[in-house]
Amino acid sequence: MKRMYKRIAKLMSAILCMALIFTILPAIPASAATSLRGESIYQIMVDRFYDGDPTNNATGEAFRYTENTQDDYRYMHGGDWQGIIDKIPYIKGMGYTAIWISPVTDPQLWGIPDANGTQWPTAYHGYNVYNPNRANRYFGAEDPQESKAILKELVDTCHENGIKVIIDVVPNHVGDYLQGIGSDAHYLTDSTGLKEGTQLQPVAPFNNVQWYHNLGDINWDLEHPHTAESTQMLEDYDLGGLDDIDLDNEDAKSAIYDSIKDWFTYTGADAARVDAAKCMKSSDIHELQEYLGVATFGENFDMDVSFVKDWVGDNAETGMLDFPLFQAIVNDFAYGQNFNNTSELSIQAVLDQDWMYGDHLNDMVTFIDNHDRNRFLTEAGGDVDKLHNALTFIYTARGIPVVFQGTEQNRGNANGQIISGIADTWNRWSMQTKDANGTVTKDYFDTSTDTYQLIADLNGLRSQYEALADGTQREMWTSMHTYAFSRRVDSGENEGQELICAFHNAEGTETTTMSIRAESSITPGTTLVNVFNPNDKITVSSDKKITISLTGNSSKIYAVDEDADPLVPVTFTVNNATTNWGENVYITGNCDELGNWDPEKAVGPAVCPDYPAWTLTVYLPAGSNIEFKAIKKDESGNVTWQDGDNRTYTVPTTGTGQISINW
Repeated sequence: MKRMYKRIAKLMSAILCMALIFTILPAIPASAATSLRGESIYQIMVDRFYDGDPTNNATGEAFRYTENTQDDYRYMHGGDWQGIIDKIPYIKGMGYTAIWISPVTDPQLWGIPDANGTQWPTAYHGYNVYNPNRANRYFGAEDPQESKAILKELVDTCHENGIKVIIDVVPNHVGDYLQGIGSDAHYLTDSTGLKEGTQLQPVAPFNNVQWYHNLGDINWDLEHPHTAESTQMLEDYDLGGLDDIDLDNEDAKSAIYDSIKDWFTYTGADAARVDAAKCMKSSDIHELQEYLGVATFGENFDMDVSFVKDWVGDNAETGMLDFPLFQAIVNDFAYGQNFNNTSELSIQAVLDQDWMYGDHLNDMVTFIDNHDRNRFLTEAGGDVDKLHNALTFIYTARGIPVVFQGTEQNRGNANGQIISGIADTWNRWSMQTKDANGTVTKDYFDTSTDTYQLIADLNGLRSQYEALADGTQREMWTSMHTYAFSRRVDSGENEGQELICAFHNAEGTETTTMSIRAESSITPGTTLVNVFNPNDKITVSSDKKITISLTGNSSKIYAVDEDADPLVPVTFTVNNATTNWGENVYITGNCDELGNWDPEKAVGPAVCPDYPAWTLTVYLPAGSNIEFKAIKKDESGNVTWQDGDNRTYTVPTTGTGQISINW
């Protein structure tokens, strides 16, 4: 009863607001669209998240509690906007600054029978639209205005908690209603034999047959190579049978754009994800973006950067879901393929084409899986280390990271099933498991999982460093199984802020020495610290190089250690150190910088400009007393130690140091 009174109050408030919106609020200028860069996004499929209000659940055949078979995953499960409101602390605990929710409009409850006469429920995901102007009754309430008010309550609650709301919008199509093609296109007039609640056509005015292309389904076999003709096919034909709106028809375009605009005017939502952007002209999406006055990013389900980039820019969208990089992440992090593979989609191959996105590079939305793709953990064979490696990559690489609900709970596809084509079942399980009576048997809102904690740490890192939100990304190293880049702020208040990010995607340990970028402000002698392990520190050598060791399927993120003691460059000269072919001279000693007497961690090799004299410059703690020796190592790892007692030296407090010893 208390909730009912609360809802009535909110409903009355919403009605008052609606009465005032068009009288006192100024129009949002077309130039108001802003970027989402710097945000971190949590993707929510509302029906599969959390059932906060069981009174709005679908009834009868359309609703199932259990998730035992593939069919079960196609039915509604009861998640709603109240459920998201209830779980805001859970989302906020991971540090997300934005949520992306599935479409908010009233859906097509049952599809029109397929060729086999089967009626599949389509309501749960919201992409099959029945009424673009009504708030989803299964996510809100049966009363249209109350349903709308609950949606606004969700947006308001998010804003109160510092979280932006991105609404998934569907301007390309409605549900699958039309039968026949061309002049034969028509709606069914007889519902005999169809499931209760079947809608024979979308609501007026969207039931105008002339508003649709009526050309039949896209023939995906003809999509590649991309040509003007194949692109036109994508625009004009139905996506999976969904009735394709003819956006060249100004009445149709105005009707669907106005319906979308109303959701943003009423709720104050912050951005839009544009469904099926691949099936729309980039100019049409740009027009929608300007009309909404918010940033948009679209879905262009394609792995060709040169094709995807046509939807990104000042005359297109602010950004796009980065499908090419997604596929490279799966290839390199889940499958362990080569980072520098030129014949496949690899990290290096995709990032080498970043110039195509121009000034919108950091507006690209990066991800490791989503509601349309197999879960990353399934592709990775359940290896959580690979999952963590991939997550760290999207949180540190250019762009805006988005993570699909449940990833933080180490969930793969349901029952471990791999899906071919579009994933519409096995990867969309609910965040709660229930029995046939609706009793919760398993809750997936555990805040103690390793991945939940990692995401919280990564979000904290992005909030701490501007370089990760809007810094320039530059490659530092690439090999078969190691990839490294820097993120640097090149101008502004934090100019010079830089992080170095390195990744390894194979078993075993790999040690790599790489040069600091020429653009970097990091100088020789600078101590860098692993942001996730304060005991892991490295020093920039006199020739501006660093050495990073990575174990299997792991990553390291280094930043300048602001608390490090000052270091002084000390040049060692080892005279009369004759060597055999393949031998080199190194220095080791009693401090971290010299490897703590471990020959494998000894610094070097020294250079030999005047054989048999060898020189090596090492940065050592100012004023420290050290003990050291020279050693020789050959290609097989055999070590020869310098004779005699340990040598000693006091490092100067400033300036430089010089040491000359005889072998």
